[in-house]
Amino acid sequence: MKSILAALLAAAISTSVAHAGDIADRAADAEKALQAGDGAAALEKFRDAEEALWKAMPLAVMNVRQVDSASGFGIYSERANHIYKAGEKVVLYMEPVGYGYGSDGLGNSQIGLFVDLTVLSEAGEKLGTFEKIGSVQVASRSHNRELFFKLDLSLDGLPAGKYRCDFLMHDQNSSKTAPFSTDIEIAG
Repeated sequence: MKSILAALLAAAISTSVAHAGDIADRAADAEKALQAGDGAAALEKFRDAEEALWKAMPLAVMNVRQVDSASGFGIYSERANHIYKAGEKVVLYMEPVGYGYGSDGLGNSQIGLFVDLTVLSEAGEKLGTFEKIGSVQVASRSHNRELFFKLDLSLDGLPAGKYRCDFLMHDQNSSKTAPFSTDIEIAG
């Protein structure tokens, strides 16, 4: 039994090292191409390194912001505060990374993500869980990395107070998930 566990541990460690070595090797190839004056080849080799990193990394959600508006990647107007009137819509902007790619059957790569929400009181009491409250699907000829996810939340019925919104993002093309949170306040 101990030898089986040791073998599994060794395999897990060598897989992580193999990914790290592959990424570093591809980045080194990009550096060599750049030093040789071939910028286009350097960029392509660097993208190969990025692809290897992307496949190896977990799903994560970066740059979660409460916004007044969002119309594209990095194009948003951040909200001045996290205080809302009763019934006012909460709009979140976020940038997922590490998601997988499927196929749309038409020759495009398909990105598919959805989000679940759990609302907690200021004291940490779970008030409700809501599944698949928002989703995004994008079909593209390339493996897009600059993806934004805009989520409009209606939290009607919450009384005045402070709340934590715990989210879980799911990748439809893998088993990857990523938690993230934000705090809000409903004004009295």
